[in-house]
Amino acid sequence: MARNRDDQRPAQPEIPFPTSLAERTARPESERERGPREPYELRDSELQTLADIGTFRTLAIKDLAQFRYAGDNAKANAEVRNLVQQGLLRVRKLHPSKATFAALTRDGQSVLSLRRPVASRQVYYSQFVKPRELRHDAAVYRLYQEVAGRIAREGGRVSRIVLDFELKKSINPWLAKLKSLPEPQQENQRQKIAADHGLTVVDGKIPLPDLRVEYENSEREQTKVDVELATSDYHRNSLAAKARAGFSIYAMKEDMGPLRRAIADPELTKEIYSL
Repeated sequence: MARNRDDQRPAQPEIPFPTSLAERTARPESERERGPREPYELRDSELQTLADIGTFRTLAIKDLAQFRYAGDNAKANAEVRNLVQQGLLRVRKLHPSKATFAALTRDGQSVLSLRRPVASRQVYYSQFVKPRELRHDAAVYRLYQEVAGRIAREGGRVSRIVLDFELKKSINPWLAKLKSLPEPQQENQRQKIAADHGLTVVDGKIPLPDLRVEYENSEREQTKVDVELATSDYHRNSLAAKARAGFSIYAMKEDMGPLRRAIADPELTKEIYSL
């Protein structure tokens, strides 16, 4: 049986974006201008909304309203409309569910890049992915809320969020260089590439998590957790590889039944957290 989440959800964890508009405005002009002056008027809450969406690439508007605006749908919709009107966001409705999703435009991505603290390594994304991947990618935001809540309850603080896009971009060029090497050297180098990225080789491959959350724990040590969002499309071998890689595995409630039937492995499904 899947383990259920703790119903005592803490206050909304902040996506790492520590520089507020007030802090930026208070700096000397030479320090705060790293490009042309932006023609945008943004509240702190709107800037944080851009950071949420850019961090996860795409979000469902209903999830944004629930987590970022504490259920205030009217305020969420008003600020999203303002960001769309300023050309910083695009929205798309998915049929037949009629769920509405948001993604940054290139301009929205540029705004975040200009206002991001110099030392920050947080990556922001723009543009929609393939329509068939919208539901899964948007659900990673909900997954983050669960993981960040657990970290906060244990006295930790999130410092950076890494998606599989970023890990693929870093790893794939190194893997491409292995093809010219003899097989024993390929395996040795594959192990090194995985270790350099905090990952594990499983059956000759390097499984990548949907989400990596880097954080400072209660002992002020830097650590991470790698998380996978399983769907009803997963096969047993694929899920088993993710589990062997050490990922924490979650699934939406509506996917738990199909997952159990598809995997037919009580030992494996009991390790899946229900969102």
